Amino acid sequence: MKNRLFVIFLVCVATATGISQNIKPAPYNKAVVYFVRPSSYGFVINFSYFDSTRLIGKFNGPKYIRYECDPGNHLFWARSENKDFIEAEVEAGKIYFIEAKPHTGALKAEVELLPVDPKDIKTMKKVLELLDKKPSESFTAEELQKETEEMLEVIAKGMARYAKDKEKGVVFEQLKKTMYYDDQIKAPD
Repeated sequence: MKNRLFVIFLVCVATATGISQNIKPAPYNKAVVYFVRPSSYGFVINFSYFDSTRLIGKFNGPKYIRYECDPGNHLFWARSENKDFIEAEVEAGKIYFIEAKPHTGALKAEVELLPVDPKDIKTMKKVLELLDKKPSESFTAEELQKETEEMLEVIAKGMARYAKDKEKGVVFEQLKKTMYYDDQIKAPD
């Protein structure tokens, strides 16, 4: 009976977290972070995504961005009516996910960034379904440069807000290096 339940569990996990066709392996010397917005709530409102002072891109939902970055510590953040931050530590050759959740704001949707734990089957199922629907949003270097120049004040205010909140002792969400996506289901020994 226990063996049968274990097999059923593995089949469920494999179905729910099966590898997405749109997840390409991370380069050996880079980490990959997917910013995903599976919800269609507030779908007309763009969220802008940053790695510290670097604009990664912006999109309305439900869509996603695949972002390759150097391994190590990063400050990822998003902007809409508000700003939300995640402190991250990522490893080379690993894939990570951050979910952008829209919430009702005063004038437009607010954004909340949440690290995705790949062991969370329900969330991973939503993420992988989104990745299977369409390719990543992409931006040319010229597009990002132009947008960055237009957002210099926004970026400066975002970094000042983070520094002020950090000084006040605000605890930010953490994307830990151990929260990487592994498409292999490992049976217990």
